[in-house]
Amino acid sequence: MRKAVLGILVVLSLPVPATRADETTAGHAQDLDSLRHAWHRCVRNAFSGQPESLGKLAAEREALAACKAGEDRYVAALLAARAAEEEAARREGRTLVSRARAWAASIAAYVIDPVSSWLAAPTR
Repeated sequence: MRKAVLGILVVLSLPVPATRADETTAGHAQDLDSLRHAWHRCVRNAFSGQPESLGKLAAEREALAACKAGEDRYVAALLAARAAEEEAARREGRTLVSRARAWAASIAAYVIDPVSSWLAAPTR
């Protein structure tokens, strides 16, 4: 009996192998971090290279304009990662709200509609 319990405890304590979705999520997070750092580095370098005579707001705008391509890459990757997360969550299962709506729709279809049509029958 002890050996069986110990065996179960050992199996339960083993790490769960990472799935392909977990690996891609980690890869996306690293990609996003590297893209964000590259964009921030570009903005800092472009801002520090602005002439002193230029106002702060104008220097910020110029720095952002100079690094627009990096910002576009970062935002596109961020949106793709969010879409992938939402798709994975949708595939994993419906949320509590969607299950509640489905239950309410089934109640309406199987209980309320037949009863209301039965009550409306004598008035026809």
